[in-house]
Amino acid sequence: MDPKFNPDTAKAYHFRYMREYRAVAVLWGLLSIIWCILNLVSFVQPQWIGDTYESKGYGHLGVFQHCHPDTLLGRYVCTGSFTDFDTILNDPFKACTFFVGVSALLMLIVVAALLLFFCFKKTAVFIFSGILQLFSAIFMFLACVIYPSGWNHPEVERICGEDADEYRLGDCNIRWAYILAILGIFDAAVLAVLAFFLAAKRAKIEIYSTNGTVSKSELNGYSETVSKRSLPIQPQLVAMPLPGEGEDDGYSQFSHHSHKARSNRGFQL
Repeated sequence: MDPKFNPDTAKAYHFRYMREYRAVAVLWGLLSIIWCILNLVSFVQPQWIGDTYESKGYGHLGVFQHCHPDTLLGRYVCTGSFTDFDTILNDPFKACTFFVGVSALLMLIVVAALLLFFCFKKTAVFIFSGILQLFSAIFMFLACVIYPSGWNHPEVERICGEDADEYRLGDCNIRWAYILAILGIFDAAVLAVLAFFLAAKRAKIEIYSTNGTVSKSELNGYSETVSKRSLPIQPQLVAMPLPGEGEDDGYSQFSHHSHKARSNRGFQL
């Protein structure tokens, strides 16, 4: 054991480590809730693509809705529902609706799984949530890649012009909901990696709490371990015998004189 690393220092490092760990875990939970909300917004908002000043028509589209202006009502009227796939324009948009909807559903399960920290092992909850967030990122990625393949629909050509085709928007542009979905891919992936990281660290914390040992590699980069129940080594005083006590006196234990010199000293006495 490193003499410069005592149990009190280990406890101090452990408490500080626990505070930082809890702060990161709380941040992960808040970001998971925020991304769940943004995922739902990108799913229900028909603002993935839309018209511009140069476009032929007026309107905007989402994953399952397409909206056009109604002059009589003086507002946009949207058509399409995720509960009825027959109202969605084409197959690519149907597939996109499915993947974005599943991604949002997985994030809802992750938010609900935050309550499991009170009744289940925290390491298992982090791993479970990380797997769901990883699949959420994959499904959102598939949705963002598939969505442009449906731009050849007549409704899109009516708004964006005849130049609109697969992966070509013509005179339209990408709206904020599509950008939000693209950013959500990286957000969900980062949250998944962070969940796996917290799960690994939590496993080490549970080992420390159970066995009473903390790894110095967890604290300051070394590989030795110390016990939180061990006591610091106390210095002990050793009494030296006085001259004349026992068979040897104090002078004979530390001097380099020969046995002859001691005999002469005894003769003088």
